[in-house]
Amino acid sequence: MKNTPQTLARFLPATLQSNGIICRDETPTSAKEALSRGQLEAKDFIEVSPDIESTLLEAFIEDDYDGNLHLMTLTIRRRDAVDSDGARKSLEEIIGLSFWREVPAEEIRDWFDVERISKMITKSTIEHEHDDEFSDHAKSRLKLVRNSSVNWIQNALRSSSIDAIDEDKIDTQASIQQLTHSWVKIELIAIKQSYRAHHLGNILLGCTLSKAQQRNKHAVLHVAGGGATKNVAAAKLYGRFGFVRIPKHEKGGPFTKPDNDLFVLGNIGKALEDLPFEETFQMK
Repeated sequence: MKNTPQTLARFLPATLQSNGIICRDETPTSAKEALSRGQLEAKDFIEVSPDIESTLLEAFIEDDYDGNLHLMTLTIRRRDAVDSDGARKSLEEIIGLSFWREVPAEEIRDWFDVERISKMITKSTIEHEHDDEFSDHAKSRLKLVRNSSVNWIQNALRSSSIDAIDEDKIDTQASIQQLTHSWVKIELIAIKQSYRAHHLGNILLGCTLSKAQQRNKHAVLHVAGGGATKNVAAAKLYGRFGFVRIPKHEKGGPFTKPDNDLFVLGNIGKALEDLPFEETFQMK
């Protein structure tokens, strides 16, 4: 009998429990308290440009984005901690964090080039990378997820006109409305330096997407730290979740500047249902 693939909703809770990890949706108040305890020091998570984390954390605590900027943390319970009296106690330590933002349609509209989107689809210039580490079965499931990132754009363009057979017949305004709603931008994902190489990036990204998809359909992110060519670990992580690398605008990509090292997940919900999590969460 063929095994039924596990969705993230089933797989993630068991993974968190078996590793003694808590995935927590922080509030400005809880983040401020964690910062005061030294739990969110930027230098512990980011070696290059730690001011990025500091800026995002300040914006989150001050609620500069009117509730649209979110902070997700991974916390581990350490049972080997010792208090001042020498007694053992359980201590929580934040070992990972992600900032993600619900992006207004107006902002995405300014970022999108609808004509370039249609050209990108026609020429199939979306790139796929790092598939060699998956089994054939996992590759086929990952391909379905990536194809959905293309299909939702195709459907939006086609639905904007009764018979939108070519680019000239596309109703631009209807396309924009279809393409610019329900987006999130993952601003930062970071694992504490001393906890890296333990698959925690997979868990943190899974938690982030699981929360984000409750009210949003599409996700975009930028690979920092030298871009996808230098930050290979980040590029691999996003590729395992079905994100597709988008060409720069000058090469036919749909986003105007900033347009470098962008990855898009066109259908978060489908990714969380169909991705090969058994392998994704086992890979370093």
